[in-house]
Amino acid sequence: MDTSSLMLALQLQHQDLSIWEQSKKGKQREGEVADSDLALEACRHELEMMTAQISDQVMALSIARAVESDGQLIREAQLAEEQAAKDREYAVRLARDPSAATRSDAEKEMRVSRVDEEEDNLIDTLRSMNLGGFEYSTSGQPESSGWASSRKPPQTQECIACNDRFPPLALSKAPCSHDYCRECLVSLTRASLQDETLFPPRCCGQNIPIEQGRWFSPELVGQFQAKKLEFETPHRTYCSEPSCSTFVPPAFVSGDSATCPKCSRKTCTHCKGPNHLGVCPSDTASQQVLQLAAQNGWQQCYKCRKLVELNYGCYHITCRCSAEFCYVCGKKWRSCRCPLWEEGRLVRRANVIANRDELGTTVVAVTDARNAATSFLTISSSALSAMSWPAGDVDITAFEKPVLQACVI
Repeated sequence: MDTSSLMLALQLQHQDLSIWEQSKKGKQREGEVADSDLALEACRHELEMMTAQISDQVMALSIARAVESDGQLIREAQLAEEQAAKDREYAVRLARDPSAATRSDAEKEMRVSRVDEEEDNLIDTLRSMNLGGFEYSTSGQPESSGWASSRKPPQTQECIACNDRFPPLALSKAPCSHDYCRECLVSLTRASLQDETLFPPRCCGQNIPIEQGRWFSPELVGQFQAKKLEFETPHRTYCSEPSCSTFVPPAFVSGDSATCPKCSRKTCTHCKGPNHLGVCPSDTASQQVLQLAAQNGWQQCYKCRKLVELNYGCYHITCRCSAEFCYVCGKKWRSCRCPLWEEGRLVRRANVIANRDELGTTVVAVTDARNAATSFLTISSSALSAMSWPAGDVDITAFEKPVLQACVI
């Protein structure tokens, strides 16, 4: 049906609705709306929408045909306007500087060529939108054979993936100059998110940029960025909960423990199992360090698990984490019956104190320090031999002062 016939049919339906509204008698109560009135109102609204749609289509077709048929006239008018503006600008510049040179012919040809190219792109865009092939005509009659022959066929290009042809605006060009339609490009991107061998999406060995815009939704771009972080992370850690198995980004890894951003469960980064206390058996490097510590008699802090090596002084250790423990057994301080010191370490401590003076200490001062240490050991040994250690917590009040003096130094 042509445009005139369709518009006539719509006008007749409008007249029928008007006659029906004038002939009906209202029998409903005041304030109530009959179903027939609602039906008439809905029908009228639909007819008005169809009329507006047809009018818009006719107007769009008229504009498209005007652009294509009058393109040369429009181009000439645009060139004339630009030329007038350029001439005025040149006249102002020449008035300020009489020695200004005129524009070269090559510059003018370049400007004309640029305008021609923009106009051709506009016409090709309208053709690709199929505006020239709309079925309605402004006159209500089919187009003539002369008009049909004068119209250029819409320009199309082939998608490298599906081999279908699309308008240029419906294709995306890869870095290797191959064209992809939106459906194929999105499918390739989604496939790369599932198969690491396909990530990132590429064509002819060149990566295809994935950016938010007309081709990719924000959700797809976000998934791509998340997978990029995952695939580029060495020694990845996934949630140890089988029902979760979410990738744990490096920002959620602290030491040997990884916290799942989805379920908040903690996973060991070495054995990939649930987080556990102590050194992981799968951490071979830490196991070797513990073996070396056992061979050399080093002790671990019961609180932070750091290793401590004692060269001199008493067995009262204050860790960097402020925990106090016994160097012999590793238990919390004053909760064991281990000896308080070892004589050799106290003598070495006395030597350190005696050698602190940068200007040099006399032999007498060194001898006095060593004698004081020996006297201290003799008195302490006598006191220790005369007492018995009670079970449970150890009370070392009698020996607290000399021990603390040695620790402070």
